[in-house]
Amino acid sequence: MESLNTIGLIISSILVATASGLIGSFLVLRRMVLVSDALSHIALPGIALGILFHFQPLLGGLIFLIGGIILIWFIEHKTKLAVESITGVLFVFTLALGAILIPEHELLETFFGDVEKLTFNQMIIQAILALLIILIGLAYQKEIILSTIAPDLAFSVKINRHKIEFILLFLIALTIAIGINFVGVLLISALSIIPAVTSRNIASNLKIFISLSIFLSIISLEGGLIINNLFQNISAGIGTVLISSFFFFLSLII
Repeated sequence: MESLNTIGLIISSILVATASGLIGSFLVLRRMVLVSDALSHIALPGIALGILFHFQPLLGGLIFLIGGIILIWFIEHKTKLAVESITGVLFVFTLALGAILIPEHELLETFFGDVEKLTFNQMIIQAILALLIILIGLAYQKEIILSTIAPDLAFSVKINRHKIEFILLFLIALTIAIGINFVGVLLISALSIIPAVTSRNIASNLKIFISLSIFLSIISLEGGLIINNLFQNISAGIGTVLISSFFFFLSLII
């Protein structure tokens, strides 16, 4: 059973990292880095309710994230407020609400992740959701990139900007939900944003940028899991941050 959990953890983590690297590259292109980081905190109340009422915290976090992105998307198109502004309001509100609801002994694990509490069923759910993110991300890759770098051209070929924005927000929500168990709410950037920023710094073209972003995300998470296995007092999330940050600073030298 232990070997099955180990295999499940490896497969799940690789798929989660792949999805995170892919979506992270889109976020860096669209300059939505801080939006994704703030969005992660919207999951806190849902995770808290899962802990309090003994149902899957991943499900609770996912429900709140999807509800949050629908609310952000709706408000953005009914007002003149930017996505960043709306997300900022929800960020502080849900952070305060989640901090109140989450039991104190669970707070650190939620903020920094705890892979030791991952069950085999959770790994399966994460792997399935990661595959879904990858498939949708690749299916809409051209539309997302074109609407980012050439919005006028995207409009001329009748790409629905509002639809693409919602799809991207939906993918961000799913990516955050499946990454929280590995790196926690506070460190989610280490899994998607830092590898993508590092890749953007050294990649010579778009294809290399996206591929390298995925590769660095996988290396960072797997390295974080190894560090957690070797040093029990260092969580996988912190290990992932250390490794992804090392690659970033190395890219500055390169």
